[in-house]
Amino acid sequence: MQRLRTATQPLHRELDARLRISAPQAAYADVLDHLGLFHAWLLQMLPQIHAMPDPLPAHVAESNLRRLRALCVDLELPAPAHMHVDPSPALPISAASLTGYRWGMQYVIEGSMLGAIALYPRIAQIAPDRIPHFFRLALSHGRTPWQSFAHALDNQCLDEAGETAAEQGARDAFALCLNIYHPSALVQASHAN
Repeated sequence: MQRLRTATQPLHRELDARLRISAPQAAYADVLDHLGLFHAWLLQMLPQIHAMPDPLPAHVAESNLRRLRALCVDLELPAPAHMHVDPSPALPISAASLTGYRWGMQYVIEGSMLGAIALYPRIAQIAPDRIPHFFRLALSHGRTPWQSFAHALDNQCLDEAGETAAEQGARDAFALCLNIYHPSALVQASHAN
């Protein structure tokens, strides 16, 4: 876990700097923009994480599906009945390293839920009567999903190649997120409101 944290710290800081909902002048429209961008990120991530071969465990898929459904409620989008899986994802990794790579990608998703918990007080300031389902879901589950994930990751006993693949998966997940949260995307989102 420490290797993943170290590998992604600079990317984490860069992403935090782009989050408009942390700004003093943030409004409810910024909250919805954030959720829309996060939804777009998950839609690209999840089919790869849960694809065959070597998908992550069923309980991980269930947690991710709950998160996706909460976002759909907030964004007034049709909620998926099940997890969409890409039958042949073009992942930049060898088949032998798929498991580690996917655990690395999921590490970033689980970390983002801790971020949602940290943002909850700010969201409550912006819209105390309209706190989105996604943030309420994160707060209601607390750190338990993160702790379960950390335990499951430790139990994987990844070898050196697997840990290296996990680092790449985590970095790629952050890179995708940074691309979605690019300043130009944020400007486009604000103009849409």
